[in-house]
Amino acid sequence: MLSDRDIINAIKNGEIEITDFCEECLTPNGYDLRIGEIMIPSLNTRINSGTIEIPRLTHFLVGTIEEVRLNSEHVAQLWIKSRWARRGVLASFGLVDAGFMGILTIGAFASQKVSIGVGDKFVQISFFKLHSPAQKDYASRSGHYQNQKNIKI
Repeated sequence: MLSDRDIINAIKNGEIEITDFCEECLTPNGYDLRIGEIMIPSLNTRINSGTIEIPRLTHFLVGTIEEVRLNSEHVAQLWIKSRWARRGVLASFGLVDAGFMGILTIGAFASQKVSIGVGDKFVQISFFKLHSPAQKDYASRSGHYQNQKNIKI
């Protein structure tokens, strides 16, 4: 896992890119990604500014402000910020594949009513260096969400 120092060096070396990088979002072993867009599919609602109240027992999607780019030697893992877990937000995460580029979309579920705002820190991304570069990166394997700029279902 990369430390804050390793993340800064990886950014300087062009191995990892985080658009709209904010020093305050850097953690000792990751980076806090902020909300750029919120979508509630069942209500046909999408916002990219302000705050929205997510009803109890509702599935919703969050798109990040930051676009992330990983080279073929790095992967990342997302973790929900504990403040959201304490408020009843559940989310499921996979790895961010080597070679991925774009915003990240996070599927979440509100077990109780919760107010969420664009700009809030929502998940922490932690970076890992692979033992060897991926033979085929994300774009070469599937790339379905490659270069996404907003929430894509």
